[in-house]
Amino acid sequence: MAKKILLISYHFPPSTEVGGLRAANFARQLPQFGWEPVVLTLKDDYLEKLDAEKLKYVGPVKIFKAGRTPTLSPVYVGMKTALQRLCSLFRNSDLPVDTAKNSAGPSTAAKRGSETLAQRLRRYVLSFLSLPDEQRNWMWPALFQAIRLIRREKIDCILTSSPPYSVHLIGWMLKSLTGVRWIADYRDPWMTGGSKKLYSTCAASLTIERWLEWRVVQKADLVVANTEMLCEAFKKSYGSRLPDRFVCITNGFDGEFFSSFGHVEKEKVFTIIYTGTLYFGRTPEPVFQAVRELIEEGRIGAQSIRIRLVGQCRFINGRPIGEIVREYKLEENVEVLESVSYIRAIEMVKQSHLSLLLAPNQPYQIPAKAYDYMGTGTTILAMAEAGATRDLVHSTKAGAAFSASDTAGIKEFILRSMNSTGGSAQAVKNKALAEYEIQSVTRCLAQQLDRLSGLGVDCHAA
Repeated sequence: MAKKILLISYHFPPSTEVGGLRAANFARQLPQFGWEPVVLTLKDDYLEKLDAEKLKYVGPVKIFKAGRTPTLSPVYVGMKTALQRLCSLFRNSDLPVDTAKNSAGPSTAAKRGSETLAQRLRRYVLSFLSLPDEQRNWMWPALFQAIRLIRREKIDCILTSSPPYSVHLIGWMLKSLTGVRWIADYRDPWMTGGSKKLYSTCAASLTIERWLEWRVVQKADLVVANTEMLCEAFKKSYGSRLPDRFVCITNGFDGEFFSSFGHVEKEKVFTIIYTGTLYFGRTPEPVFQAVRELIEEGRIGAQSIRIRLVGQCRFINGRPIGEIVREYKLEENVEVLESVSYIRAIEMVKQSHLSLLLAPNQPYQIPAKAYDYMGTGTTILAMAEAGATRDLVHSTKAGAAFSASDTAGIKEFILRSMNSTGGSAQAVKNKALAEYEIQSVTRCLAQQLDRLSGLGVDCHAA
């Protein structure tokens, strides 16, 4: 009889959030390795956007859902309003409160020294309102639902997948209350390698969250990171006390799913495509600059190239995309489309010549769409500094990665790609990508589950 694992993930299909793909891939593949998945996720009522096609991909998996407690929302809104009114009393306090959740807040002594009293108070209060994250009011409904599922479904192991970070607090409580085996899965850093870059923080809140992360690491039976760099960061921080606690299990792509699209003809005009959301400092402007210079230098024709942005791409760092495109004089070259279904997005990437991957200031993590791009076979053009994303793109021969300031390198890569016929390089790429097939990745997870259950051996050395 197959053993059962409860996958607890705030994001899961039909949610369009890319963070749900990892749990969805595990849920689809685990049965062939002797593990029956049961999923606990957020109720559809709370999802901003849904894509039913993503849910079809998962297959016949038991999915249970929990809502959110509403009690924190009025407090949060009321506190923000009060803080905004307070700030208006101070002449130099002109930073909108709404930017707080997308900002780490001042992180150096110099910046903090320049804060007004109102700004300092706002940062301090908001740091606790977002501790450990703004999704924490899902914790209690999910916890009670998970306890019922563990008993009713006779769950052998649970896996909590973050972000949001509060999901791991659910795992911690379940471990304490039921004694079930627990894997804490990190898709992105929390404090180790991350330090809450997207939230307001203060010294006190950071101290609490470092303690929370330590307790999660200490109580979990296994801590999984989805990149080698993040795994090594965990080992460096906690390995001396818990030397066998950490393992890397990467994300992956389903080769069978991507092959089902068959042969797809490329666009007649050379197309660079980006699918997703332009946020957290992500911008295609380095590519805009490179294409503008190539056209002005006469190295490519103005009608020979197109940049296609698909998804939530109407603004870049608060500025309308149209305004930025006009600055680069690329009105005839840049096409901005609204979000499409997951299946359609994959088709559009396969039809394109380059897939644009934006990973600024993310040394420990890799955007999940990188694996979708790899699955399509479309060459990747990544904007990424030294780190996990650049290492992945180069080691798999999936494309090339450049820093945002390397306009010359981006230009030459685009030119080579426009003149390339593909050919034998594809066979080399396919061989390098094999280890990222989701079946291979899930086998590693299943072997870790077997080890925790006393049934097998490690896939990776910790």
